Amino acid sequence: MKRSIVALTVLLAFGATAAELQKRDNVFIENAANHAISIHDWDKAENSASTFPHAYKFTHSYKLNTSGVVPQEFKPVDLGLNKIVVSDIEGDINLETFLRERIKNHSLVVIKGDKILHEHYWNNMTPSSTHLDVSVTKSFTSLAAQKAVGAGKLDMDKKVIHYLPELKGTVWETATVQEVSDMRTSVIQPVSAHKSWDDRMTISQSYNSDTGVKDYPNGVSDYFPLVTEFKYSMGETYTYQCVNTEVLGKVVEKVTGENLADIIEVIFQDVGVENNAYLMADHAGGAMASGGLNAGTKDLARVGAMLLNDGKNYQGMQVISSAFIDSLFDGNELVRSAWTKSKEAALADGWYKDQFRLLNLDGHEILAMVGIHGQVVAMERSTGTVIAMNGGYPQTETPRMAISIFHKAIPAILKAAASK
Repeated sequence: MKRSIVALTVLLAFGATAAELQKRDNVFIENAANHAISIHDWDKAENSASTFPHAYKFTHSYKLNTSGVVPQEFKPVDLGLNKIVVSDIEGDINLETFLRERIKNHSLVVIKGDKILHEHYWNNMTPSSTHLDVSVTKSFTSLAAQKAVGAGKLDMDKKVIHYLPELKGTVWETATVQEVSDMRTSVIQPVSAHKSWDDRMTISQSYNSDTGVKDYPNGVSDYFPLVTEFKYSMGETYTYQCVNTEVLGKVVEKVTGENLADIIEVIFQDVGVENNAYLMADHAGGAMASGGLNAGTKDLARVGAMLLNDGKNYQGMQVISSAFIDSLFDGNELVRSAWTKSKEAALADGWYKDQFRLLNLDGHEILAMVGIHGQVVAMERSTGTVIAMNGGYPQTETPRMAISIFHKAIPAILKAAASK
């Protein structure tokens, strides 16, 4: 009990430890250039197999240290991945082949309660490798927001400008923090095919070099004033846009007085993870709230297990509010209605709430963190099963990827896990 009280005090303090800001790894970048991968194109799908396990080295980043709760160990039980089949254009295909060759999966961990049913690390990865998790990061930014809510520092129903008055005159002047968190702002940005962000935003974040330092000396915060228009009525439609998460991250930092990286570091520590993680940052030290996390695949699965355990780690310490997790599974009329007006509604019944998706897939209700190249943490509450995967699918935001992962691979894994 004494240990739990101390741990909760650390949680409320947010900044009990400090994530370490580090510069680009110029030696690594120079070596990548020798293999025809430059800082300007490291994130292109062509390079993903080589770069995604090392993505944080191409940018400024925060090192998230693991010192905290001892990681949970799991009892090995064989899922029999190579005996599972899914359908593809030539008929049934072995799931292992489907994952490796068709989805371009790099790693997969499946846990159920205290059992680990499967883990593999392909693409020269190991159990200690991190991997770019892209938009899985959004869910962690939401968890950080909920830490602020739990500490009485953040009211999600207040307007964004209550916390960030500098955003008056932008699209967020009329938006609540909750509408931002639910992606219900429908902001208008110049977005090219297969992207959910404005290239000016990534320039402001020094994602592909420091060419944006002159125009955006304060990083992504200097990009926000350029976003002044939205379509539909505020709060009406779910439109997936990365800039909303960046705003949410800045709200969290404002109300807590802490760097987003520090808060996420504490969440990882209180869950109990094995490997240091990294959160990419802009040149001004601003954490990339919408897509900068680099973490170990089994550690992502441990976070998923915590969420399925009503927000408690395996030792029983409350890490995230159980009421918040219930709200993700329950949804509400606002997010249900907003989903029906989105392009994702054609792929699955569900909703998007607080940077998580709730998806109904082949009889399974799945809470999911999702990244655009095949990075997923899928959680089935009814069975306590967590599927964590990282990958480098060669194109973003395509129906083919969504169908392959969510309508084929995940239901097949869950069906096989049901008897374990």
